[in-house]
Order: sequence, then C-alpha cells, then structure tokens
Amino acid sequence: MSPVPNARPKASARVKLLHTMMALDDHRSVQDHTVDELARSADVAKGSVYYHFGSKENLVREMLVHGATELQSLMDAIEQDQGSSPREAFRAQLRAACRFLGEFPSFTGLVAFALAQREGDSSSQLYEEKAAIVRLLAGRIERLEEAEAGPTTPGPTLEIAATAMLSAAVTLSIERLTVHPEWEIEACVDALLRLVTS
Repeated sequence: MSPVPNARPKASARVKLLHTMMALDDHRSVQDHTVDELARSADVAKGSVYYHFGSKENLVREMLVHGATELQSLMDAIEQDQGSSPREAFRAQLRAACRFLGEFPSFTGLVAFALAQREGDSSSQLYEEKAAIVRLLAGRIERLEEAEAGPTTPGPTLEIAATAMLSAAVTLSIERLTVHPEWEIEACVDALLRLVTS
C-alpha cells in the first residue's frame, strides 16, 4: 500500500507530549498536572513521559526549550521573506509570535514564570531559555533599528527593550485568553511595535 500523498507523518510520543503540554488551557500551571493527566491528554502511555524525559520536571523544561525553538524557527522563516520592508517583516514576526503564544497557552504561562526567574535560581534552565528568547527579540529589534536609522550601539537598552517586548507580548496573550478575547492580534501587534519604534 503506498502512502497517502501530503499525509502528515505521525508525531512521535515525545513531540505529542510537548505539544499537548504547550497547548494546555485549563488555568492550572503545567506543574500542577499529574503525569497520568499529561499522558492521557497526549494519548500516549504514561511510561512515555519517563522514557522520553525521565521526569515531569524535565518534561516542563523541555517544553520551554521546544517552544522557544519553534518560535525562533517561525520568526526566522518570516525574516527570510525578502519581499517586505524591515518594519513589515518585524510586524509579521510579531503577528506570528502572538498567534503562537495564543495557540499554546501553557507555554505562554511558563514563559511568564520564566520571566520571574533569577540567574542562579533552581530553575536555571527556565532563566536560560528566557534569556535566549530575549536575545532573539533583541536581534530583531536591532536589525529593525539599523534598517531605519543606521547602526546602533548595542547595550543594556536593547536588552531592556527586548525584555519589555517579551513581557508585554506574554501579558497581552494571557489577557486575550482570559479577559479580553475581543482584542485583535493586529491591535496587539500595533501596541508592541510602539514599545520599540517611534
């Protein structure tokens, strides 16, 4: 029997678990879910959690890493589009990031938690992944500024702007999910752009 054309390959148990955790939306912290609940939600055997991650704590850390990697890949793919201005490319990246954060509320909540982590905390992986997302945004902001105003001097202001943008994007996504579902993504993107452009 030949494969069905354009059929998606079956996701591995590891990816199913990560995506299921990222998409949880029952207003509980991902850490509050039992391994049984997570396995049942992903439609995998409970042993898959331990086989692929060793523990629920490792699964939570890997979820943040996986989500951050997917977000970066998404933004990188949009950045490759040569047909738009730097501002429009950045707008498209922010739009895609807002959609991603809305699609994966548990990931968004974990990023919010990671924003509160300090260097050296027991959850150092969360701190490191948050720092990687901030660096990703800082690079995008820097490229936009260079395209519009010429070379900039990197420094703490760029990191502060990127942290503010990440915090605002996460907060807006949570507000859209919980309090203001009427807020359109485009309006949120406009608000985010006002943080870094004049």
